[in-house]
Amino acid sequence: MTVSADPAKAVEAEVAHRLGQGDALSAFDCAAAAQHGGIDSAQLRYLMVRALAASGDSLGAMHLYEQLGLATSEDVDSLALAGRIWKDAAFDRADGRRAALLGQAAAAYDHAWQLSRASFPAINAASLYALLGERERAAALAEPIAANGAGDNYWDQATLVEALLLLNRGDEALRHAETAKAQATTRAGDRSSTCRQLSRLAASGAIDAGHAAAIVELLRPSPVGVYCGRMFRAGGAGEANARAAIAAAFDAQPLSALIGPLACGADILFAEEALARGIDLTIVLPFAEDDFIAQSVVSGGEDWRARYIDCRDRAAMVHFASSSRYVSDDCQFILGSHTAMGLAKLRARELETVAVQLAVVDPAIAARPSAVIAGTNADIALWQKHGGETLTIPVGDLDRNLEFPPAPKPPEGTRRGLYAILFADFAGFSKLGEAELPIFANEVMGGIGRVLDDFGDAVLFRNTWGDAVYAIIDEPATAARIALAMQERLNVLPPGLGLDGQKAGMRTGIHFGPIYRGVDPVVGNELWYGTEVTRTARIEPVTLVGQVYCTQPLAAMLALGNARDFDCDYVGKVRLAKDYGELALYRLSRRSV
Repeated sequence: MTVSADPAKAVEAEVAHRLGQGDALSAFDCAAAAQHGGIDSAQLRYLMVRALAASGDSLGAMHLYEQLGLATSEDVDSLALAGRIWKDAAFDRADGRRAALLGQAAAAYDHAWQLSRASFPAINAASLYALLGERERAAALAEPIAANGAGDNYWDQATLVEALLLLNRGDEALRHAETAKAQATTRAGDRSSTCRQLSRLAASGAIDAGHAAAIVELLRPSPVGVYCGRMFRAGGAGEANARAAIAAAFDAQPLSALIGPLACGADILFAEEALARGIDLTIVLPFAEDDFIAQSVVSGGEDWRARYIDCRDRAAMVHFASSSRYVSDDCQFILGSHTAMGLAKLRARELETVAVQLAVVDPAIAARPSAVIAGTNADIALWQKHGGETLTIPVGDLDRNLEFPPAPKPPEGTRRGLYAILFADFAGFSKLGEAELPIFANEVMGGIGRVLDDFGDAVLFRNTWGDAVYAIIDEPATAARIALAMQERLNVLPPGLGLDGQKAGMRTGIHFGPIYRGVDPVVGNELWYGTEVTRTARIEPVTLVGQVYCTQPLAAMLALGNARDFDCDYVGKVRLAKDYGELALYRLSRRSV
């Protein structure tokens, strides 16, 4: 973190830096952690809301904006931020509310401009008026910006580009876009914001689509990389070859960010090269760190330990696909690699760019047919199955003489696999009287049962008690569809429950992870169990009524599988019920068409 005598200034600088890099999630977590630690300032509150808005959660951002008192501020940046949130909320919708929300956004930006006469709120107000069809009003705001020219920083140039496009001076805009790119080579977040704005304007017909497309292509951030590769011992020709090959791959393909694990061998070399080049690095570990170090770091030699710690400590963020202990199960490694791939796609969406896979392969091993479900070859196959591009990096002479320590193993015959897990609970159940319980059982729980019936064999297991539902579902996208269908079924509660005017409805949590499948030794029924089941049960109580929260692995799996009918908006790291620790959670919703 940036060194400063003032703790608030140091956090503000770090959050602003992460936003500039396009890492909205770590920016928000950094700001939230500082606030929880007692560090506060008006600027930090502003940056915290801005980070949440940048992550795509306009609903949560507006709630936080009001909660932190920014709605009553006359600060120009805070007023303009309200406009940004309303604008994003408008584009989250495809119904008649969009125009009204765009009008609210325009009014907020216009008010900020009236107070400050600054170009930033002026150009945003101009663009919103153009989106609303008020071309003369838009031109009146854009013309002074075009007449004044640009300053010597990225945002001045980007503002001028947008003004020129609104005035149908596309060739001039393209020339200034080239200058803007030169001034923001590493600020992927800033460039992605410009690309998103111009794409929206072009799609609405407010600016020329041809010039906008050329400028977006020019300013589009470099891809987000996700990496995988072979584990090997340190030193010798193998490591030297691998480092040179990875460096050459980075030279050939610039990256905005890099995401992956941190095992000995190729993983640590990827991380070291990224950090040396100033590439934003996110680490994803598959299970508890001590077990990961034992199984995947020092298994290649003790020399890797210090290098692992250095990379971990310098990374922008470290995620755990699961905090469970290692139990000699390939599913745990699979969950980690799939989570990293999905997070790369989520990050690429935030940055208005694409995700690419970089894979170090041993030519001799890569040439052999393999039925292994975990590892580099499996990761490459899955990435390409979902339409991803892979940049393979062949490296020979790798010393693969690894020494794995013993680890706990489930009893012989134990079945275990990766599944989606759903827990739901009805808030307001305790307020029901004896006369209302049959109505609740037949209408509310019966409606949920019918939703589960609609999905047939995809629902592998279901159970209920009172007002709670527990289900195991075959894959994440189906679990997401079931959760949203349950909420939609309960949008209107049946009459006769006596809950009018009270806060009532389902709270739903969904997760994806490895769980055991067996037979309950007491009652003889089918039994699905494990740490990830318990973890999911702890999500539902902290979920807001009427909403669906999902975990990072589930959100990542939706992104990896290109499930475009959902939005996963970052909520932040939420403390789970019953002291079950913190977990990064997302709000799941159906994407507007």
